[in-house]
Amino acid sequence: MFDIGWTELMVIACVAIIVVGPKDLPRMLRTLGQTIGKARRMSREFQLTFNDALREAEQQADIADMKKQVEDVANFNPLGDLKKSIEEDAAQKASKPMTTKPPSAQSETAVEEIAPAEPAKGDAEQPEAVAAAEPADNPDRKPVTEDVKA
Repeated sequence: MFDIGWTELMVIACVAIIVVGPKDLPRMLRTLGQTIGKARRMSREFQLTFNDALREAEQQADIADMKKQVEDVANFNPLGDLKKSIEEDAAQKASKPMTTKPPSAQSETAVEEIAPAEPAKGDAEQPEAVAAAEPADNPDRKPVTEDVKA
């Protein structure tokens, strides 16, 4: 921006010596240096103040974000969310047509899967699962499952 070469500096120095004089030139240069130092300090303070204000604004934005996150966590209701998801699942299941077997067919199939095809030759008694697989005289009697066995 400012292209000042050696020749321009020599011209400025000669004009300064002629106008100010050799006796007052050191005092003028010292005053010029002090003025330039004050200007640099003022610009540095302005820059630091500006950076501090910018940093404070960023912190305020971060604090606002953190406050929002804390409020979201405070509004967290796991029981309500669980109830809501259960209700949604129930609504979805209610809207779908029933494609599973009726409960009576499922229990017969489960009993058939538990019962072995043939009893072991050395056993004199039938296992409980085989006895449960045979049709019972009592309709209230429930079939024995594996988790009931001892």
